[in-house]
Amino acid sequence: MNRKRWSCALLDMDGTFFDFPACERRAFFLTMQEFSIDADEAMYQHYRAINKAAWRELERGELTHEQLRPERFRRLMAQLGQPFPHGVTAEQVAEYNVQRIAEGGILYEGARELWQRIYRQYRVCVLTNGSDLTQYNRLRCAGLLDYTHAVVTSQRAGIGKPAAGIFQFALEELGCPDKSQCVMVGDSLEADIRGAENFGIDTIWYNPTKEHLETGQVDKEVNDYSALASALALEE
Repeated sequence: MNRKRWSCALLDMDGTFFDFPACERRAFFLTMQEFSIDADEAMYQHYRAINKAAWRELERGELTHEQLRPERFRRLMAQLGQPFPHGVTAEQVAEYNVQRIAEGGILYEGARELWQRIYRQYRVCVLTNGSDLTQYNRLRCAGLLDYTHAVVTSQRAGIGKPAAGIFQFALEELGCPDKSQCVMVGDSLEADIRGAENFGIDTIWYNPTKEHLETGQVDKEVNDYSALASALALEE
């Protein structure tokens, strides 16, 4: 067993503990059904590509959350050459979609148990590029809100990962002024890992798909929950 090196853990949500693709798929098709928009798998995959690009814009500060939500549906319909149904706006579609995403407490197998083990030994802060309402609701639906000491969203911090400001905000929320006592756990190499590294805190890259590291190095890479538990020196 490794010796525990840190006292505070910053935990990413989507792709690390939450199965966001499953949440996103459910929300997308429920939204299309609600507004009588014909949708199939090809349309959903097109939406995913648009949404991913829009989130990259948000991380670069080119879009706000308020702009991103309707814009991804506006782009989808425009690129497919389809108008919205009569009387339906991108804003209405986006609002309904966000409500359905907020119900998305779908976790990866073993995620809840691991999270609870981390909580027993660390001060835990959720660090996420999402909105307060959506992420709080998802944590509540997943039964994890009671196993966190702080929740920091990009909306609340006024800035998102990978910017240094959100990491500073999180440490202040946790009452952890010593960076050496904090570790960031996440699946996004750019937003989670490089962002935390640039801020000056240790990182554990959760990489279950074994994505190839093109350039540079990381402090620690793990590919499954067993390895993550070991890296965090968790007790059984």
